[in-house]
Amino acid sequence: MITNSNSISKLQLYFFIVQSQIGIGLLSLPNVVESTAKGDGWISTLVAGLAVQITIFIYWLLLRKYPNEIYTEITKKILGKYVGKLCNLFIYIYFIMIGSLACILFIRTINLWLLPLTPMWVLSLIIVLSSIYLTISDLRIISRFFVISSVLIILLFFLSFFTFYLPKEVRFILPVGHSGVKNILLGSHKSLLSMLGFESLLLIFPFILDSEKGIFKTASFANITVTLFYTYFTILCLLSFSPTQLLQIREPVLYLFKVLSFEMIDRLDLIFLSVWIVPMTTSVIIYMFLSAKSISNENSFKKIVILNGILIFIITILPIDEEQLALFNKYVTYLSYVIVFGLPLILFCLSFIISKTERSEQL
Repeated sequence: MITNSNSISKLQLYFFIVQSQIGIGLLSLPNVVESTAKGDGWISTLVAGLAVQITIFIYWLLLRKYPNEIYTEITKKILGKYVGKLCNLFIYIYFIMIGSLACILFIRTINLWLLPLTPMWVLSLIIVLSSIYLTISDLRIISRFFVISSVLIILLFFLSFFTFYLPKEVRFILPVGHSGVKNILLGSHKSLLSMLGFESLLLIFPFILDSEKGIFKTASFANITVTLFYTYFTILCLLSFSPTQLLQIREPVLYLFKVLSFEMIDRLDLIFLSVWIVPMTTSVIIYMFLSAKSISNENSFKKIVILNGILIFIITILPIDEEQLALFNKYVTYLSYVIVFGLPLILFCLSFIISKTERSEQL
């Protein structure tokens, strides 16, 4: 049941989507796109942002047909009770998998850069428990936290100005387009995983206190903000590191700050990462929330959140080596194409056909 107590404003929607999309993926994005798009990696992030924008438009076309129903009810309405429930199960599995992947990458980064002697399971337990604590609250409280924590993203943006002290080489990104269309598209494919999170719109659409057009404008503005934010940091890294260096550095954004040292501030990379912990945690919170929303009702929501936390904790403490993690990442990427891009498009096409059929029958 949708009430004013769990509804959010368009401002809260904006920061909700921004926090959903910005997370652990930013730190390694320049390294990821360099392997295919080379100096045109910044173009790949723009193309990925365009793909996200088109997908948000498809979401809007679908959801405005059923403005008062949540996404998991729409799947059952269009596909039928049993097929719809099966789709909802896959949606739940997807959110658990990507939430676990985000948590694993988060833990490994903290373990490598900040707390190398702390056991991985301790870090996982702290992250999962703190995420559960906020996720069991209603949507409005979660959104308010995201609005407040977004101040840290602005702080990180201003921190990046310190990197202008580093020498920059424009020729690393010239000539524009030299990698070719194919490699740029392959780079955008790799960028998409870092930009995921906008699919949260599917499950929070009925809870937004705004007009349908207003929701689309707000979601689009949030996606544009994230796309430009990612492109900005990608360009910074492309200009600061040679192609060979970028291929060897796993978290080039952190290395941008590591080489900086000032009289009053040292190890700016650790300051950056310490602040970045909050945006990384919000990614886990969002997927824990969305996975619970996909299969629960109002009475069982809190129990499902706790169950999700247990599942994510178990997955994160499994002994996974680099090859297995890469394979897990690959499976999540492919599943995201099905759940985030494919399924909503299929549902929209079927809803259009159903609406047209119903109009013909009435005539």
